[in-house]
Amino acid sequence: MDVSFKGLKGKTVRPKRSVNKFRVALLFFILLLSVYLFLHSSIFNVSQIEVIGNNKVSKEEVIALSGLSPGINIFGFNETACSQAIEVHPMIKNAEIERKLIKTIAIKINERQIWALIPYSDLFLCIDDTGICFDKLNHTTVDNIPIITMDKIPEFVNLGQAVNTQATEMVKQVWKALPADEQKIISEFHYSNQDNTLKIYTIKGTEIRFGNLDRLEEKVKTFAQVIQIENEMEQNGSDALEYVDIRFKGEPVVKTRG
Repeated sequence: MDVSFKGLKGKTVRPKRSVNKFRVALLFFILLLSVYLFLHSSIFNVSQIEVIGNNKVSKEEVIALSGLSPGINIFGFNETACSQAIEVHPMIKNAEIERKLIKTIAIKINERQIWALIPYSDLFLCIDDTGICFDKLNHTTVDNIPIITMDKIPEFVNLGQAVNTQATEMVKQVWKALPADEQKIISEFHYSNQDNTLKIYTIKGTEIRFGNLDRLEEKVKTFAQVIQIENEMEQNGSDALEYVDIRFKGEPVVKTRG
């Protein structure tokens, strides 16, 4: 409530408190304006943009995707939006933007790495551990990584597209559960889209009907036994294994060639 009263000569007299409030508000506004002008002054214009972690993607390409450029105010952009713009590139898994000092921006990227290969027409699709296709090769020189085939694969696969995340996740869990020396004797994982199961083929041609991920630890132990049987049969010159079915509980079903 505005309190006022008239003096002896009829003049209106207001309390000093209202004047003080106005002064405080004015000073606060001037302070905010000064801070705003200071933060948007040329002192904070970016003079250097660093790109860290890039190997296959050029620095220039990363910066262009970010939309950043020297001269921009270091507080004048949204780092989340810039990071998302960089991550549009199929080779880049994630990006992080960091403001350093007052004139430098650091863009830290994590490029996708080949985790598995998927035969596709006359090419190989390079996928990372999330199933994202980020490159295509006409030959492979990469050792000790899973080769994954499928009953059904999309007719067209674009870079940045997930090929089959369910198949990737299944193979990844089996691959991680196997010792390195047993990984080396696997020639191919085959994924059945219809029933979501796996078959594993060894380099000696044995088909191991693995099934789903149930009893994974037990199946991994049986897999080691299959490899041992393969080696013993080869040393003895006896019939080779055609397939071993370990999908169900109990003794595996074994069939030999010949």
